[in-house]
Amino acid sequence: MNTSRPGGEYVHDEQSGDSPALIDLRRRLEAGRARMRLNKTDLGRRAGLGRTTVSQALQNGGPLPSADTVAALARALRLPVGELLDLQREAGGGGERPGPGRVIGEWEPHDLEVHPAGHSRVVDGSGAPGARVLPGYVRREHDRVLAEAVTDAAAGRSRIVVLVGTSSTGKTRACWEAVQPLAERGWQLWHPPSDPSRTEAALEDLHRVGPRTVVWLNEAQHYLGNRADGERIAAAVRDLLVSPERGPVLVLGTLWPEYARQYTAVAAPSGSDPHSQVRELLSGRTVRRPWLRRLPSPRRVADYWPTPSRAPAPMGGSPRTWPVPPNSTSATSTQARRPKP
Repeated sequence: MNTSRPGGEYVHDEQSGDSPALIDLRRRLEAGRARMRLNKTDLGRRAGLGRTTVSQALQNGGPLPSADTVAALARALRLPVGELLDLQREAGGGGERPGPGRVIGEWEPHDLEVHPAGHSRVVDGSGAPGARVLPGYVRREHDRVLAEAVTDAAAGRSRIVVLVGTSSTGKTRACWEAVQPLAERGWQLWHPPSDPSRTEAALEDLHRVGPRTVVWLNEAQHYLGNRADGERIAAAVRDLLVSPERGPVLVLGTLWPEYARQYTAVAAPSGSDPHSQVRELLSGRTVRRPWLRRLPSPRRVADYWPTPSRAPAPMGGSPRTWPVPPNSTSATSTQARRPKP
């Protein structure tokens, strides 16, 4: 029988052998199930899990449920995924969250430097500061590359992808859209803070990054550009990617073409090689395609679709988001800015 100290703090259950963290985890899951009035079969359907898996997750003395199971149950029961995953890790002997970052679903995309083309809408129905809503999104070929990396990461294989393109081409937005399947699995995301500097934050905490983490290196020149620190950061990221005990992880970055050319250029035999580690990190991991260029202004859309009614509508219905015909060799993007006056 579960016991607790005054104030609700759970102590070790000698009868079941469950740890305090596991007792608390199961108590919260059961409370959520009772609140939503779901039996285990219905909960399994809602979470995409088998009834046996649900029963074992809730059973006192049963095996520790996996992180994926806990995340699925938490989503189905509308419970805080991050808090329950913390309990699952602690129950498994991992203690507190093993590294920097927070659950993907807790991030506001604008805090990750995802800037919509044109103006974003603000939703506010409660009097509190409204959440900014990104415009609709049209998937392009580079999204397929990102999706493959996400699939590999979810299957346990660490990956890195760096999108190379000019300004306002939707690189960061594409990365944000790509990680949403990992958000559903309870992954966390770490974006090195800019205080005191991005390089210092990366060097201080890269070694602490744990499994099931997205490392967010938007505008990667801020991390890789410094000759000394950039080489150290690149070496640390390479070590993270090849260390099985630290994975799976997914490293996503963005770069402007001029920086990519600079970092991947092969040094002259007699000259210095200031970006050797960065070059090795980026080798075969960058996506440089003509569709990562800026889309012409919306007034020129008629040049691509002479009959406007035949132009495919973007996902989300945003008037600022336009796909480009597959055979077009012109500059393309999933985002389009309003023309300057």
